[in-house]
Amino acid sequence: MNNIKIKQFLIFCTICLGCLLSQTYSISGTILDIRTKEAIPNVNVFISNSDFVTTTNQEGYFNLSLEINSLINENDIDLFFQMFGYENKILQIDLFKNNINLDDIFLKVKSIDLESIHIHSHDNESNQISDMLINGQELNDNLVGNIATTLSNQPNIGVNSFGAITSKPVLRGFSGDRFLLTKDSGKIGDLSNSAIDHIIALDMTNVNGIEIIRGPKALIYGENTIGGVINAIISGNPKTRVNKVYKKIILGGESFNNGLYGNIMLHIPIKNNQLNISINNRNTNNQISPIGVLENTFSETLNHRLGFTSYGKNNYINFIIEEYSMIYGIPPSLEGHINGVDIDLFKKTFQINYHQDISILEFNQLDINYNLIDYKHKEFENNLDYYSVLLAKRTNNLKIEFNSDDLTIGSEIDYNIFSPEGFYWTPQTNELDFSFYAFYNRELYGIDFLSSFRMGYISISPAKNGSFSNLDTEEVQTKNFGKVSFAGGLRKKNKKFEFNTWLMSTMRAPRVEELFSDGPHLGTYTYEIGEPNLELEKIHGIESSISYDSDLLNTSFTIFYNYSPYYHQMNQMGQCNEEYIVGLSHPCAGADFIEWGSGSSGWLYKYQTQGVEAIIKGLEFNLVHQVQSLKLIYDFSLTRGYNLTNDLPLSLINPTKQVLSLEYSKQFINYKIRLSQIHSQDRLGEFESYTPSSFLIDFIISYHKKNQNITIQFNNILNQKYYNHLSRIKSIMPEPGRNIVLNYKIFF
Repeated sequence: MNNIKIKQFLIFCTICLGCLLSQTYSISGTILDIRTKEAIPNVNVFISNSDFVTTTNQEGYFNLSLEINSLINENDIDLFFQMFGYENKILQIDLFKNNINLDDIFLKVKSIDLESIHIHSHDNESNQISDMLINGQELNDNLVGNIATTLSNQPNIGVNSFGAITSKPVLRGFSGDRFLLTKDSGKIGDLSNSAIDHIIALDMTNVNGIEIIRGPKALIYGENTIGGVINAIISGNPKTRVNKVYKKIILGGESFNNGLYGNIMLHIPIKNNQLNISINNRNTNNQISPIGVLENTFSETLNHRLGFTSYGKNNYINFIIEEYSMIYGIPPSLEGHINGVDIDLFKKTFQINYHQDISILEFNQLDINYNLIDYKHKEFENNLDYYSVLLAKRTNNLKIEFNSDDLTIGSEIDYNIFSPEGFYWTPQTNELDFSFYAFYNRELYGIDFLSSFRMGYISISPAKNGSFSNLDTEEVQTKNFGKVSFAGGLRKKNKKFEFNTWLMSTMRAPRVEELFSDGPHLGTYTYEIGEPNLELEKIHGIESSISYDSDLLNTSFTIFYNYSPYYHQMNQMGQCNEEYIVGLSHPCAGADFIEWGSGSSGWLYKYQTQGVEAIIKGLEFNLVHQVQSLKLIYDFSLTRGYNLTNDLPLSLINPTKQVLSLEYSKQFINYKIRLSQIHSQDRLGEFESYTPSSFLIDFIISYHKKNQNITIQFNNILNQKYYNHLSRIKSIMPEPGRNIVLNYKIFF
């Protein structure tokens, strides 16, 4: 009995001694690029030959927790920092206290001679010179209410809008379904690509970065990628794992619409699991221009997202539930609803993401993703409490993908149900879309060869009920399309020079609205008529780029050319050239290009989808020169569109643009002045109007230290009156005037 008590006492003493001799330390800091002073995400931070490892988040911040037994007698350790493209860094840490803050740590870009060192990386060798990645401080310097206006200072990106809230990007003249907009490479699932009044259901406070992907690699995202892919990188991605509770708060606002927004994010590790929570809210009032207020352009947005991830040794499974709701206004117009239109939107998303490290043939990764998205919006005539139109879409998307260092193969199935109600006669329609795709890159004789294809089949089945005003009922029937898109290119790097070129041929099936629309669209003030006999839209494109990269000077030049023998375009069917005065009879009464009895004024212009032969071509030039803390950036971009069928310029092409930025960085503060020259647009399609040139000046100041960042943008500081050629309301009101944007982030 006494022996047992002695043993228990010794065990107790050993445990107590171990607790006393074992100490817990916390080492934190922020890792920045030594030249750009921008945060570097995904840097590996670790102690060699130990299990103590972590990675930096999107703001470059890390916090490494470790326990060291003092019996080991280690008063200092070597902390390693490792990131592809940067020189490795080792810091000797003196463990003089339990909480050690290293503040800012700078990494230097590593020079790599690709002739002697071949890096087989799917993410790097497939990149094109014209690809873009906007994150860190560059994202903060441009961040505004939506993704289109955030990207508007980039080369050859225009903004298609019906007021600031409904803005959508236009890439090199391509809009709608001719480029792909994704969120963490998955479907967004809204109706933003179908009409100008439908917003992009994405809140920018959840976005950590934006990448624009072009070339053969783009086809793994979808077949409609001739203009490229815009992928929003979202906070809370399951690939980002934390080892302690991570908290992030974002607060901000804009002055031109008295907008305010806030976001709270929590990443909570629970043993081998992680819980990600995000809640954000954004409210804006009517937008203000230099000549007055644009009525009924308010918005109220609420978005919350819950994610749960369970991590295994070689895999993880992730579940996400997200709800996005928004109420917003469309401004009034004499050509539609004189009091405006209100839209009430709700979107609910459920995702399952599974990742597994494998060893099958040459493949080392398997990813399975499922998305269920319920989207619905109601359109109300302003001040009425019942909706006139309801548009709903349910998206089921399943994607299975195998990856190796050089090869990606996958398949994707989409099943969509489009359900309209109210004063809108497009039939309920089911879509089944199946596709198979592959992307391959291989280095041969010092040249990277890239190739890809995507082949699929889509069936579009409208319900056969009701009658139509402008369509033949017999033509409203199931449409089946087989699609094949393919691309090939090459990439060569030689010391400071790089050259790449690629060709792509794409096919896109017409949307439901392009085929079977027949009714008023309140939000766009149009009466839309489909064309049930539309064929596949085909576009063939080529792009070539050359770049030079040195310590002091970076420059690139890109040209592109796209030809379509059958380009889908929604065209206005006519124009009344006499002024309409409210209260009097319409000067073009009885005209067949107007639908009488629709809209609050009793009439709407008719629009119908047509297929035309078209060419879209252009060029982009970029120059970056840096001397110590001073950096100059210049971008020139030009796009030209041709409607060969009607011997006219193609409608809705963004004008030529030049942007010159001068940046100065000193310690934790960055100053930037941006000068933008948007040229006039006198190359006009049918029924388009001339848009004068504009010159804008922006000033941006940012402060970044430790775990905080504050950025203040002073946009259009001279309060210039200017017009956007791609705006549907430029005849009513110019673009916003002087605007102050404040964005504050803190993470801990």
